Amino acid sequence: MTRINPLSTHNHLPADFAALAIENSRLMAALAAESAELQIARSVQERIFPAIRPFIPGLDYFADWRPARCVSGDYIDYFELNGGNLGLAVGDVCAKGVPAALLTSSLHSLIRALRLAQASSLKTLMGTIDKLFAEVCPDNCYASLFLGEYDPESGQLHYVNAGHEPPFVLRQSGGHFQTIFLESGGPVIGMLHDSVYREGVLTLHAGDLLVAYTDGLCETANAEGVEWGWPRFQETVEACAEERARDIVDAVLASAEGFAGGAPQLVDLTLWVGRVDQTAAETPHWRMAAELVAA
Repeated sequence: MTRINPLSTHNHLPADFAALAIENSRLMAALAAESAELQIARSVQERIFPAIRPFIPGLDYFADWRPARCVSGDYIDYFELNGGNLGLAVGDVCAKGVPAALLTSSLHSLIRALRLAQASSLKTLMGTIDKLFAEVCPDNCYASLFLGEYDPESGQLHYVNAGHEPPFVLRQSGGHFQTIFLESGGPVIGMLHDSVYREGVLTLHAGDLLVAYTDGLCETANAEGVEWGWPRFQETVEACAEERARDIVDAVLASAEGFAGGAPQLVDLTLWVGRVDQTAAETPHWRMAAELVAA
């Protein structure tokens, strides 16, 4: 009869433990490296978010963004254009994590570079961005993008919406609010190539509120999976429509976060609010524009 040593099945335990310790150490090092990369990506994105708000006469505006992860696929930028106009860009890259951050950085660079040489219409600019973004965008990736240019002298807002959640203008009319959606544009960028875009134009009035956002705001969800949604968003904006732009942004985000009740979010969110001051209607430029329209 062969005698079996009861300890023989444990002879490899020290080696197994050593191998497991080595594997754990390797995984910890990989996680640490990944965390460092994410922190670098987050730092880059924080630099992309506008640090300075150019002064635009008669326009009070403010923006904020909340990434669901360390880095975000949301994009927002605003800058002064030639002639004192305000340029606004709000976008959403269809990707997550570091890939989203890389594509967002590419989109930011494209818009910043092209706006310096802007001599064409917004629809032409969007078409150029579409072609260039497609060259760096992997398959099955794309981005929605809203471009706007606001002229404080005429009050006109020129815009192109490439498949983005439509920004809207909230206007008081006869004791109630009128909501004007800015939808004119075309498809998302980076997917179809050689897309054709339409440019819209709207004259903003004193007291108008312009709101641009990404879909993550309405998709903020509580622990039961119920989304905050457009109706709550609209009601919140209307309830504080007389406040300063910064206060409106803070109130909307606080309402959405309160509804979520601390539940982890899976989607990034961005919000930009601009108010045309009542005093802007009293400036000579606005009076001149009103006279030209009347004529």
